[in-house]
Amino acid sequence: MNNSNTHAKRILCNMNNTVTPRVKNNRELVDEFLDKFRATLTHEVTPDSYTLHLIHGGSAYESLAVDYNADFDITVSLGRDFVSENFDVERDESGYFILEAKKHMRHLDCDNLLDSSKLRSDLFDAIRYHVDMVEIPDTTITHKDGLCALAVELQENIDPKRRVSIDLVPQIPFRTWGQCPDLLPLENMPKCLRQYIDTINKNKSPCMFFSLGIPKAFRFPNSDQLFNISFSLLEKNFIHNETDIRDMVRLVKYIAKRRDWKDRHHFKSFYAKRVALKYYEELKGKEPWDGCLLLLEGLEKEVGNGVIDGYFVGNQPLREWDDDEVKDFIREIRIVRNMNIWDI
Repeated sequence: MNNSNTHAKRILCNMNNTVTPRVKNNRELVDEFLDKFRATLTHEVTPDSYTLHLIHGGSAYESLAVDYNADFDITVSLGRDFVSENFDVERDESGYFILEAKKHMRHLDCDNLLDSSKLRSDLFDAIRYHVDMVEIPDTTITHKDGLCALAVELQENIDPKRRVSIDLVPQIPFRTWGQCPDLLPLENMPKCLRQYIDTINKNKSPCMFFSLGIPKAFRFPNSDQLFNISFSLLEKNFIHNETDIRDMVRLVKYIAKRRDWKDRHHFKSFYAKRVALKYYEELKGKEPWDGCLLLLEGLEKEVGNGVIDGYFVGNQPLREWDDDEVKDFIREIRIVRNMNIWDI
């Protein structure tokens, strides 16, 4: 094993010994909040009788955290009327999706399309109501609305004075891969995901979700009809099963954190997961730093095209950069690829 791979393993081991225990400690507070939040959902005055099911996701639950302040992403999966069986899905010219109801239900517009804005407003009201019912001793609980999530913050007032952020993201679960247009054919996916989708389809569990907000909604005259698509459970399963690739993704996140890619290059950590999926065959079985360099090479190719490809859906860029941004980011990626890992 060369020195770079040895050093990469030391970095990963150090994060396991320092960051991971702190994140797990924060998770204890999150779990206490979620247990009490769940208990309120059975309350007799639950607004509009929504069925809400909580699903954990994000770096805090995928062993991908690279610092102590990892957010906790919680999918609030809807039930009752808001499930895949009750909708037909169309791809809008914007690239986002439209859900047409098969039966009468709340939050439909005059064309029988589900109104994402009305549903989001109603759900945020419901979730806020339940969050406000939660009490944790010596802990202040606040919340604010985001684009598609209610951001909850827990602040302990006594030692250890943990401060934790939780995103509660209401989403509509879809259980059938073939129901949505323009999806990646199953045979083109890594084996672990093909097996996972086959299992969850048999169990009638969700394999994807539709979230209630889209980026830069002001650009689209029909934004109230549009939904974004999420594959968080597939990403979580992929990272859980492909631990060698998980380490490569974590190293890219480590680099991005140390070199401030979020502010300098508009980089989000889940881009690394999507690139890892796309270049899975090349990454499989590599040592951590060798694989990280290949992953950075794949990221450079994607950025060179001006977009990060959504992978699971055809023609769905996750992020677009202009020409100057592309040049700056590619220059930065090449700098990193030519550095020694211990100098990053």
